[in-house]
Amino acid sequence: MNAYIRVDESGHINSCMEISEEDANFPEEEIWVQVAEIPFDLMSSDYMYRYDHDMGSISLTDKLILPVMPYTVWDGVAGEWTDPRDLEDKKDDKWAEMKKARDAEEFSTFTWNSYTFQCDEVSQQRLTGAVLRAQIDPQQTVDWTLSDNTSRTFTATEIKQVGLSLAAHVDGCHVKARQLREQIVNATNETEINAITWEDN
Repeated sequence: MNAYIRVDESGHINSCMEISEEDANFPEEEIWVQVAEIPFDLMSSDYMYRYDHDMGSISLTDKLILPVMPYTVWDGVAGEWTDPRDLEDKKDDKWAEMKKARDAEEFSTFTWNSYTFQCDEVSQQRLTGAVLRAQIDPQQTVDWTLSDNTSRTFTATEIKQVGLSLAAHVDGCHVKARQLREQIVNATNETEINAITWEDN
């Protein structure tokens, strides 16, 4: 059995196998090299190995097998992880990130008068229904389970105030998102885009 490695144009190894010389029929578009032996951790290391065509040697590099940053792809010619997106693509991805953060905050919890309420979609629907009933019958009371699973009885007036607090919470999330959207649109380079975060605004 002979040992073979597959390398890209920069010499970085992305595959290996041990097969007989008779079976070593590789696709023309792939670069396979026969070597004396395959490093024991070639396919399990966190870092890439590279084959030196001039020296005929294999050495461990500081290039990670998997990208550290999202959106990056391996450039087999340059031998680097690169980000192929243009500025508009990066803006689109940043806006998608902000919308995800907006939704996470909107559907998390909100606080009224020191009480913390769940505000996922189901909870919002239930609260909207409770507010409507409170408007119809100002004398009713509502038993409500808070986010810490404790229960509290609210008057019709109180539950309407809770509803207003929910509306303010939701509106605040969307106002913040619109402001961040404007920052993204006005960004002129990647550094400015990366500086835009949900938490810091």
